[in-house]
Parts: sequence; C-alpha cells; structure tokens
Amino acid sequence: MITNIYVLICAIIFIYIQFMQHDDKWHCALKLGGFYPPYIKEFHQYWRFITSHFIHAEFFHFLMNAYALYQIGHFLEACLGTLPYLYLILISMILSSMLSYSAAELSSRYYDTLTIGASGVVFGFFGAIIVLGYVVGGPFMSVLENFTMVIVINLVYTFIDSRISKTGHIGGLIGGILAMVMMLALHIV
Repeated sequence: MITNIYVLICAIIFIYIQFMQHDDKWHCALKLGGFYPPYIKEFHQYWRFITSHFIHAEFFHFLMNAYALYQIGHFLEACLGTLPYLYLILISMILSSMLSYSAAELSSRYYDTLTIGASGVVFGFFGAIIVLGYVVGGPFMSVLENFTMVIVINLVYTFIDSRISKTGHIGGLIGGILAMVMMLALHIV
C-alpha cells in the first residue's frame, strides 16, 4: 500500500513537470520541493529533506527509481509491515538529505546543487537488505545474494556518473542500515 502510494505520487509529480507546467522542468522541480541547500539554509525550508525524494524531471531517472521502488518496496513492505516500512523510508530520506546538506556545508561545490529523486530511498532499501541478510540470515541471505550484484552496480554507477548525488545515495544506504539495525535491536521486526 505505502509502496503504491509512493510510486503514484512520484508519477503524478513527474507527469506534472513534463506535461502540465510551463516553466523549465528544473525550475519546476525546485519550486515543487527539490533539495536545494541555499533555500534550506537561508529560508529554513526543511521540508525539502522529504519532498525532494518524490520529484523526478527526466524520464529514465523516474523509470529506474519507480521500478526499483515498486519491486524492492513491495518485498520489504510485505516483510516488515506498514509502520516499520514507513519508518525505513523516512529514515532513508532524512539521512540521504542530511548527508547531502552536510556536504553542501563543507564544500561550495555541493552548495548550489539541486538534488531530486527517490534513489536515496532505493539505497535505503539496499541497506535494509544488507542488514537483513547478515543479521537475520536464512531466506534473507538468499535475497541479499540475489541483490548483491545490483547493489554493487548501483554503487559503482554512483561514483562514475558525475550527475548523481553521491552523498544522497550513500546517506540513503546508511539510513537504511541504521533504520534496520534499530528496528531489529528493538524487536520491531
């Protein structure tokens, strides 16, 4: 249910940016809540830590993220249950954005950069699968073995493509790991 809602919101925003707005698609993404450090720092628009994870301006970016959200999200939602799954998503979003914001504070290179997309959450899912595989084991180790190449390819691609937010992806991965460790430690899942 949460997965379907997330993908649907991403699809509606993508369609709006592509076909219904009259601005440049990047300007529209910024107006809709894209992650932009100057607006967060100067105007305290902290909601961008969450809203940016629903926005996609390019078709391939949207398609890849929507596919990953749908496939991996349904699996994790069924395994974890609704509230733990929602917690995983939110922690992945927040840590993805926090690491990006921290990088912008440390380096002017990242300060004036618009960041959008659900890939921080997808990397959070990867982090959750890693923890489930190594800590819980059993059938989750088989899932991790099946996803290992996907995770490695995505990590390599993250560091090769200069257009990708490395801090957003790594922050999401860390968020997924931390969220899953916390839920397992508290026996929530």
